[in-house]
Amino acid sequence: MASEIKKSLLITLDFPPRFGGVASYYYNVCKNLPADKIVVLAPNQPGAEAFDRQQNFPIIRKKLITNFPQVWPASLFGIFKLAASIKWLSIIRYMAKIAKTHNIEIIQVGQVLPIGTVALAYQKRKKIPYLFYAHGLDLTLPQKFLRKKTLLKKIIAGASAIIANSHWTNDELVRLGADAKKITVVYPGPEITPAASSSWKADEIFHRYHFDGKKIILSVGRLVERKGHDLVIKALPQIIKQLPAVMYVIIGDGPYRQTLENLVNQYQLRDYMTFLGAKKKEETAAFYQNCDVFAMPSRQLPNGDVEGFGIVFLEANSFGKPVIGGKSGGVPEAVLDGQTGILIDPASIDEMAQAAIKILSDRSYAERLGLQGLERVTSQFDWPTQVEKIKQVLK
Repeated sequence: MASEIKKSLLITLDFPPRFGGVASYYYNVCKNLPADKIVVLAPNQPGAEAFDRQQNFPIIRKKLITNFPQVWPASLFGIFKLAASIKWLSIIRYMAKIAKTHNIEIIQVGQVLPIGTVALAYQKRKKIPYLFYAHGLDLTLPQKFLRKKTLLKKIIAGASAIIANSHWTNDELVRLGADAKKITVVYPGPEITPAASSSWKADEIFHRYHFDGKKIILSVGRLVERKGHDLVIKALPQIIKQLPAVMYVIIGDGPYRQTLENLVNQYQLRDYMTFLGAKKKEETAAFYQNCDVFAMPSRQLPNGDVEGFGIVFLEANSFGKPVIGGKSGGVPEAVLDGQTGILIDPASIDEMAQAAIKILSDRSYAERLGLQGLERVTSQFDWPTQVEKIKQVLK
Protein backbone atom coordinates (compact mmCIF):
# COMPACT_ATOMS: atom_id res chain seq x y z
CA MET A 1 0.00 0.00 0.00
CA ALA A 2 1.12 3.56 -0.69
CA SER A 3 1.01 4.45 3.01
CA GLU A 4 3.72 1.84 3.68
CA ILE A 5 6.20 3.52 1.36
CA LYS A 6 8.77 5.87 2.87
CA LYS A 7 8.59 9.42 1.59
CA SER A 8 11.68 10.12 -0.48
CA LEU A 9 13.62 12.95 -2.08
CA LEU A 10 15.16 12.24 -5.49
CA ILE A 11 18.18 14.44 -6.18
CA THR A 12 19.26 14.29 -9.80
CA LEU A 13 21.22 16.33 -12.30
CA ASP A 14 19.23 14.72 -15.13
CA PHE A 15 15.47 15.26 -15.32
CA PRO A 16 12.95 16.45 -17.94
CA PRO A 17 12.48 18.60 -19.82
CA ARG A 18 16.09 17.63 -20.48
CA PHE A 19 16.11 14.95 -23.21
CA GLY A 20 17.73 11.56 -22.69
CA GLY A 21 17.34 8.01 -21.42
CA VAL A 22 18.38 8.71 -17.84
CA ALA A 23 16.08 11.73 -17.52
CA SER A 24 13.23 9.66 -18.92
CA TYR A 25 14.03 6.83 -16.48
CA TYR A 26 13.72 9.07 -13.42
CA TYR A 27 10.61 10.77 -14.68
CA ASN A 28 8.84 7.45 -15.20
CA VAL A 29 9.89 6.25 -11.76
CA CYS A 30 8.48 9.39 -10.15
CA LYS A 31 5.18 9.43 -11.99
CA ASN A 32 4.57 5.78 -11.07
CA LEU A 33 5.19 6.38 -7.37
CA PRO A 34 2.42 7.79 -5.15
CA ALA A 35 2.48 11.56 -5.71
CA ASP A 36 2.53 12.27 -1.97
CA LYS A 37 5.58 10.05 -1.45
CA ILE A 38 8.11 11.64 -3.81
CA VAL A 39 9.78 15.05 -4.06
CA VAL A 40 12.33 15.89 -6.78
CA LEU A 41 15.29 18.27 -6.55
CA ALA A 42 16.68 18.94 -10.03
CA PRO A 43 18.52 21.71 -11.93
CA ASN A 44 16.60 24.61 -13.37
CA GLN A 45 16.59 24.64 -17.18
CA PRO A 46 14.67 26.12 -20.11
CA GLY A 47 11.10 24.84 -20.21
CA ALA A 48 11.18 23.53 -16.64
CA GLU A 49 8.44 25.80 -15.30
CA ALA A 50 5.90 24.71 -17.92
CA PHE A 51 6.88 21.06 -17.52
CA ASP A 52 6.63 21.15 -13.72
CA ARG A 53 3.12 22.62 -13.78
CA GLN A 54 1.87 19.51 -15.56
CA GLN A 55 3.12 17.08 -12.87
CA ASN A 56 1.22 15.89 -9.81
CA PHE A 57 4.34 15.55 -7.63
CA PRO A 58 6.49 18.46 -6.35
CA ILE A 59 9.63 19.40 -8.27
CA ILE A 60 12.06 21.86 -6.71
CA ARG A 61 14.43 23.54 -9.12
CA LYS A 62 17.87 24.83 -8.23
CA LYS A 63 21.09 25.40 -10.09
CA LEU A 64 22.89 22.38 -8.66
CA ILE A 65 25.83 22.51 -11.01
CA THR A 66 27.42 25.39 -12.91
CA ASN A 67 27.97 23.54 -16.17
CA PHE A 68 26.07 20.31 -16.86
CA PRO A 69 28.40 17.95 -18.78
CA GLN A 70 27.22 16.66 -22.15
CA VAL A 71 29.53 13.68 -21.67
CA TRP A 72 31.50 12.55 -18.63
CA PRO A 73 35.03 14.08 -18.63
CA ALA A 74 37.68 11.66 -19.87
CA SER A 75 40.63 13.25 -18.03
CA LEU A 76 41.45 13.50 -14.35
CA PHE A 77 41.44 17.28 -14.65
CA GLY A 78 37.98 17.12 -16.18
CA ILE A 79 36.67 14.98 -13.32
CA PHE A 80 38.04 17.41 -10.73
CA LYS A 81 36.63 20.38 -12.64
CA LEU A 82 33.17 18.77 -12.66
CA ALA A 83 33.38 18.02 -8.93
CA ALA A 84 34.40 21.62 -8.24
CA SER A 85 31.37 22.92 -10.12
CA ILE A 86 28.96 21.16 -7.75
CA LYS A 87 27.53 23.56 -5.20
CA TRP A 88 28.10 21.23 -2.25
CA LEU A 89 27.05 23.47 0.62
CA SER A 90 24.03 24.73 -1.29
CA ILE A 91 22.83 21.17 -1.98
CA ILE A 92 23.32 20.11 1.64
CA ARG A 93 21.37 23.12 2.91
CA TYR A 94 18.60 22.41 0.45
CA MET A 95 18.52 18.75 1.45
CA ALA A 96 18.13 19.73 5.08
CA LYS A 97 15.41 22.26 4.32
CA ILE A 98 13.44 19.92 2.06
CA ALA A 99 13.83 16.96 4.38
CA LYS A 100 12.37 18.96 7.26
CA THR A 101 9.57 20.61 5.24
CA HIS A 102 8.46 17.44 3.46
CA ASN A 103 9.22 14.87 6.19
CA ILE A 104 11.68 13.00 3.99
CA GLU A 105 12.63 9.53 5.23
CA ILE A 106 15.08 8.41 2.52
CA ILE A 107 17.17 10.08 -0.19
CA GLN A 108 17.18 8.77 -3.76
CA VAL A 109 20.45 9.61 -5.52
CA GLY A 110 20.32 10.05 -9.29
CA GLN A 111 24.09 10.21 -9.88
CA VAL A 112 26.35 8.10 -7.69
CA LEU A 113 29.06 10.67 -8.44
CA PRO A 114 28.90 13.45 -7.57
CA ILE A 115 25.50 13.51 -5.77
CA GLY A 116 26.24 10.29 -3.87
CA THR A 117 29.05 12.08 -2.06
CA VAL A 118 26.57 14.59 -0.62
CA ALA A 119 24.12 11.84 0.36
CA LEU A 120 26.89 9.91 2.12
CA ALA A 121 27.93 12.98 4.10
CA TYR A 122 24.32 13.84 4.90
CA GLN A 123 23.60 10.29 6.07
CA LYS A 124 26.48 10.42 8.53
CA ARG A 125 25.30 13.78 9.84
CA LYS A 126 21.51 13.41 9.85
CA LYS A 127 21.13 9.60 9.85
CA ILE A 128 18.80 9.68 6.81
CA PRO A 129 19.53 6.65 4.60
CA TYR A 130 20.05 6.85 0.86
CA LEU A 131 19.74 4.61 -2.14
CA PHE A 132 21.28 5.31 -5.52
CA TYR A 133 20.62 4.39 -9.14
CA ALA A 134 23.32 2.85 -11.32
CA HIS A 135 23.21 2.86 -15.12
CA GLY A 136 26.60 1.41 -16.08
CA LEU A 137 28.52 4.37 -17.45
CA ASP A 138 28.45 6.08 -14.04
CA LEU A 139 30.31 3.07 -12.58
CA THR A 140 32.86 2.36 -15.30
CA LEU A 141 34.20 5.84 -16.03
CA PRO A 142 35.23 6.82 -12.46
CA GLN A 143 37.21 3.59 -12.07
CA LYS A 144 39.96 5.04 -14.23
CA PHE A 145 40.98 7.26 -11.29
CA LEU A 146 42.02 5.86 -7.91
CA ARG A 147 40.48 8.70 -5.87
CA LYS A 148 37.15 8.44 -7.63
CA LYS A 149 37.09 4.65 -7.43
CA THR A 150 37.79 4.79 -3.69
CA LEU A 151 34.98 7.30 -3.18
CA LEU A 152 32.66 5.23 -5.39
CA LYS A 153 33.24 2.18 -3.19
CA LYS A 154 32.48 4.18 -0.04
CA ILE A 155 29.18 5.40 -1.50
CA ILE A 156 28.30 1.84 -2.53
CA ALA A 157 29.09 0.53 0.94
CA GLY A 158 27.05 3.25 2.66
CA ALA A 159 23.89 2.82 0.58
CA SER A 160 20.88 1.15 2.13
CA ALA A 161 19.82 -0.06 -1.32
CA ILE A 162 20.92 0.18 -4.97
CA ILE A 163 18.78 0.20 -8.11
CA ALA A 164 20.57 -1.18 -11.20
CA ASN A 165 19.25 -0.79 -14.74
CA SER A 166 20.45 -4.23 -15.86
CA HIS A 167 22.06 -7.44 -14.61
CA TRP A 168 25.26 -6.32 -16.32
CA THR A 169 25.26 -3.21 -14.12
CA ASN A 170 24.38 -5.44 -11.14
CA ASP A 171 27.50 -7.54 -11.77
CA GLU A 172 29.65 -4.43 -12.07
CA LEU A 173 28.37 -3.24 -8.68
CA VAL A 174 29.17 -6.59 -7.06
CA ARG A 175 32.66 -6.44 -8.57
CA LEU A 176 33.07 -3.08 -6.84
CA GLY A 177 32.14 -4.61 -3.49
CA ALA A 178 28.36 -4.08 -3.33
CA ASP A 179 26.30 -6.50 -1.28
CA ALA A 180 24.26 -8.39 -3.89
CA LYS A 181 21.31 -8.50 -1.47
CA LYS A 182 21.07 -4.71 -1.56
CA ILE A 183 20.74 -4.55 -5.36
CA THR A 184 17.43 -4.55 -7.24
CA VAL A 185 17.41 -4.66 -11.04
CA VAL A 186 14.78 -2.30 -12.45
CA TYR A 187 14.76 -2.29 -16.23
CA PRO A 188 13.79 0.91 -18.00
CA GLY A 189 10.56 0.87 -19.96
CA PRO A 190 10.10 2.56 -23.32
CA GLU A 191 9.25 6.26 -23.20
CA ILE A 192 8.11 6.48 -26.83
CA THR A 193 5.49 3.91 -27.86
CA PRO A 194 2.80 3.67 -30.57
CA ALA A 195 0.51 5.61 -28.22
CA ALA A 196 2.58 8.71 -29.07
CA SER A 197 2.08 8.19 -32.79
CA SER A 198 -0.77 8.70 -35.25
CA SER A 199 -1.24 7.23 -38.71
CA TRP A 200 -1.63 10.67 -40.30
CA LYS A 201 1.61 11.89 -38.72
CA ALA A 202 3.47 8.79 -39.86
CA ASP A 203 2.15 9.25 -43.41
CA GLU A 204 2.99 12.96 -43.37
CA ILE A 205 6.57 12.22 -42.26
CA PHE A 206 6.89 9.49 -44.89
CA HIS A 207 6.02 11.83 -47.72
CA ARG A 208 7.75 14.94 -46.35
CA TYR A 209 11.12 13.18 -46.36
CA HIS A 210 10.50 11.33 -49.63
CA PHE A 211 10.78 7.88 -48.06
CA ASP A 212 8.58 6.31 -50.73
CA GLY A 213 10.25 3.13 -51.97
CA LYS A 214 13.08 3.42 -49.41
CA LYS A 215 14.32 0.90 -46.87
CA ILE A 216 14.84 2.92 -43.68
CA ILE A 217 17.57 2.24 -41.11
CA LEU A 218 16.91 4.38 -38.02
CA SER A 219 19.04 5.42 -35.04
CA VAL A 220 17.70 7.48 -32.13
CA GLY A 221 19.93 8.87 -29.38
CA ARG A 222 22.63 11.36 -28.48
CA LEU A 223 25.46 11.59 -30.95
CA VAL A 224 28.32 10.29 -28.85
CA GLU A 225 31.09 7.89 -29.83
CA ARG A 226 29.87 4.86 -27.87
CA LYS A 227 26.55 4.66 -29.77
CA GLY A 228 28.21 3.34 -32.93
CA HIS A 229 26.56 5.58 -35.55
CA ASP A 230 29.89 5.63 -37.37
CA LEU A 231 29.82 1.84 -37.78
CA VAL A 232 26.45 2.04 -39.55
CA ILE A 233 27.81 4.75 -41.86
CA LYS A 234 30.90 2.67 -42.68
CA ALA A 235 28.66 -0.33 -43.42
CA LEU A 236 26.36 1.61 -45.76
CA PRO A 237 28.46 1.09 -48.95
CA GLN A 238 28.13 -2.70 -48.52
CA ILE A 239 24.42 -2.41 -47.78
CA ILE A 240 23.83 -0.15 -50.77
CA LYS A 241 25.45 -2.68 -53.11
CA GLN A 242 22.74 -5.18 -52.13
CA LEU A 243 19.92 -2.73 -51.49
CA PRO A 244 20.38 0.54 -53.43
CA ALA A 245 17.12 2.07 -52.13
CA VAL A 246 18.31 2.38 -48.52
CA MET A 247 18.28 5.49 -46.32
CA TYR A 248 19.98 5.91 -42.93
CA VAL A 249 18.10 8.33 -40.67
CA ILE A 250 19.63 9.67 -37.44
CA ILE A 251 17.53 11.41 -34.77
CA GLY A 252 19.48 13.14 -32.02
CA ASP A 253 22.32 15.58 -31.56
CA GLY A 254 25.54 15.74 -29.63
CA PRO A 255 29.30 16.32 -29.67
CA TYR A 256 30.04 13.52 -32.16
CA ARG A 257 27.92 15.00 -34.94
CA GLN A 258 30.71 16.76 -36.82
CA THR A 259 32.77 13.56 -36.86
CA LEU A 260 29.80 11.71 -38.33
CA GLU A 261 29.16 14.46 -40.89
CA ASN A 262 32.81 14.26 -41.98
CA LEU A 263 32.53 10.49 -42.33
CA VAL A 264 29.43 10.81 -44.52
CA ASN A 265 31.32 13.23 -46.80
CA GLN A 266 34.35 10.93 -46.89
CA TYR A 267 32.21 7.98 -48.01
CA GLN A 268 30.13 10.18 -50.35
CA LEU A 269 26.86 9.09 -48.75
CA ARG A 270 24.86 12.33 -48.69
CA ASP A 271 22.15 10.79 -50.87
CA TYR A 272 21.73 7.94 -48.38
CA MET A 273 21.87 9.84 -45.09
CA THR A 274 19.63 12.22 -43.13
CA PHE A 275 20.62 13.97 -39.90
CA LEU A 276 17.41 15.24 -38.29
CA GLY A 277 18.69 16.54 -34.94
CA ALA A 278 16.52 16.22 -31.83
CA LYS A 279 12.81 15.62 -32.43
CA LYS A 280 9.73 15.79 -30.25
CA LYS A 281 8.12 12.58 -29.04
CA GLU A 282 5.34 12.48 -31.64
CA GLU A 283 7.73 12.97 -34.55
CA THR A 284 10.19 10.41 -33.21
CA ALA A 285 7.31 7.95 -32.88
CA ALA A 286 6.44 8.55 -36.54
CA PHE A 287 9.99 7.66 -37.57
CA TYR A 288 9.89 4.48 -35.49
CA GLN A 289 6.64 3.67 -37.29
CA ASN A 290 8.21 4.27 -40.70
CA CYS A 291 11.56 2.53 -40.26
CA ASP A 292 12.37 -1.00 -41.41
CA VAL A 293 15.11 -1.68 -38.85
CA PHE A 294 16.52 0.15 -35.82
CA ALA A 295 20.31 0.11 -35.38
CA MET A 296 22.56 1.19 -32.52
CA PRO A 297 25.74 -0.94 -32.46
CA SER A 298 27.04 0.43 -29.14
CA ARG A 299 30.53 -0.44 -27.95
CA GLN A 300 32.55 0.06 -24.78
CA LEU A 301 35.25 2.68 -25.18
CA PRO A 302 38.74 2.43 -23.63
CA ASN A 303 37.82 5.10 -21.05
CA GLY A 304 34.97 2.90 -19.73
CA ASP A 305 32.12 4.65 -21.57
CA VAL A 306 29.49 1.95 -22.08
CA GLU A 307 25.76 1.39 -22.67
CA GLY A 308 24.24 0.05 -19.46
CA PHE A 309 21.05 -1.13 -21.19
CA GLY A 310 19.40 0.72 -24.12
CA ILE A 311 15.80 1.94 -23.84
CA VAL A 312 15.70 2.76 -27.56
CA PHE A 313 15.78 -0.93 -28.47
CA LEU A 314 12.61 -1.46 -26.46
CA GLU A 315 11.02 1.58 -28.07
CA ALA A 316 11.69 0.22 -31.56
CA ASN A 317 10.42 -3.22 -30.53
CA SER A 318 7.23 -1.62 -29.18
CA PHE A 319 6.52 -0.56 -32.78
CA GLY A 320 7.10 -4.13 -33.94
CA LYS A 321 10.47 -3.26 -35.48
CA PRO A 322 13.55 -5.54 -35.50
CA VAL A 323 16.72 -4.10 -33.97
CA ILE A 324 20.48 -4.38 -34.34
CA GLY A 325 22.66 -3.84 -31.26
CA GLY A 326 26.31 -4.15 -30.28
CA LYS A 327 27.56 -6.90 -27.97
CA SER A 328 28.64 -4.62 -25.14
CA GLY A 329 27.52 -3.60 -21.66
CA GLY A 330 23.87 -4.30 -20.92
CA VAL A 331 22.71 -4.28 -24.57
CA PRO A 332 22.37 -8.11 -24.70
CA GLU A 333 19.64 -7.77 -22.05
CA ALA A 334 17.75 -5.24 -24.18
CA VAL A 335 18.22 -7.20 -27.42
CA LEU A 336 17.72 -10.97 -27.46
CA ASP A 337 19.92 -12.21 -30.29
CA GLY A 338 17.90 -14.02 -32.94
CA GLN A 339 14.65 -13.38 -31.06
CA THR A 340 14.00 -9.61 -30.97
CA GLY A 341 16.93 -8.51 -33.11
CA ILE A 342 20.53 -9.24 -34.02
CA LEU A 343 23.59 -8.65 -31.84
CA ILE A 344 26.85 -7.92 -33.63
CA ASP A 345 30.50 -7.29 -32.87
CA PRO A 346 30.45 -3.47 -32.56
CA ALA A 347 33.89 -3.33 -34.20
CA SER A 348 32.86 -5.29 -37.31
CA ILE A 349 31.70 -3.38 -40.38
CA ASP A 350 30.93 -6.67 -42.12
CA GLU A 351 28.67 -7.91 -39.30
CA MET A 352 26.81 -4.61 -39.27
CA ALA A 353 26.29 -4.74 -43.03
CA GLN A 354 25.22 -8.40 -43.09
CA ALA A 355 22.76 -7.93 -40.21
CA ALA A 356 21.11 -5.00 -41.97
CA ILE A 357 21.01 -6.80 -45.33
CA LYS A 358 19.49 -9.91 -43.72
CA ILE A 359 16.68 -7.94 -42.02
CA LEU A 360 15.99 -5.60 -44.93
CA SER A 361 15.89 -8.37 -47.55
CA ASP A 362 13.99 -11.05 -45.60
CA ARG A 363 10.58 -9.63 -44.76
CA SER A 364 9.25 -12.68 -42.89
CA TYR A 365 12.39 -12.82 -40.71
CA ALA A 366 12.12 -9.09 -39.95
CA GLU A 367 8.45 -9.39 -39.05
CA ARG A 368 9.14 -12.35 -36.77
CA LEU A 369 11.85 -10.47 -34.86
CA GLY A 370 9.66 -7.39 -34.59
CA LEU A 371 6.62 -9.29 -33.37
CA GLN A 372 8.63 -11.20 -30.76
CA GLY A 373 10.17 -7.91 -29.62
CA LEU A 374 6.72 -6.35 -29.29
CA GLU A 375 5.43 -9.29 -27.23
CA ARG A 376 8.47 -9.10 -24.93
CA VAL A 377 8.17 -5.34 -24.35
CA THR A 378 4.43 -5.60 -23.68
CA SER A 379 4.77 -8.42 -21.18
CA GLN A 380 7.96 -7.46 -19.34
CA PHE A 381 8.89 -3.80 -19.66
CA ASP A 382 5.92 -1.67 -18.69
CA TRP A 383 6.82 1.01 -16.14
CA PRO A 384 4.17 0.21 -13.48
CA THR A 385 5.50 -3.36 -13.21
CA GLN A 386 9.11 -2.22 -12.95
CA VAL A 387 8.38 0.53 -10.39
CA GLU A 388 6.66 -2.01 -8.13
CA LYS A 389 10.18 -3.28 -7.40
CA ILE A 390 11.21 0.21 -6.25
CA LYS A 391 8.14 0.44 -4.03
CA GLN A 392 9.30 -2.73 -2.29
CA VAL A 393 12.71 -1.12 -1.67
CA LEU A 394 11.06 2.00 -0.25
CA LYS A 395 8.99 0.15 2.34
